[in-house]
Amino acid sequence: MQTTTAVSTMQMTMNENPALPANRELFRTTIRKAKKTDWDRVIVKADRLIAGAGVVILAMSALYFVPVFVSILSK
Repeated sequence: MQTTTAVSTMQMTMNENPALPANRELFRTTIRKAKKTDWDRVIVKADRLIAGAGVVILAMSALYFVPVFVSILSK
């Protein structure tokens, strides 16, 4: 059995478009925006959204299973 393993340093391109070099200014701008962001506020907002989604899922599952429990208890 023959195995060939190699590491290429050539950039891969898709659809015959040349690969774009990394834009350092875009990276710096992104870092500046990330530093200015109030992450505590973002985390609290995400937590509220996740908790709200959980309540919706819980309510929908309760609505789905209520007829099953009613039919079991009515026998």
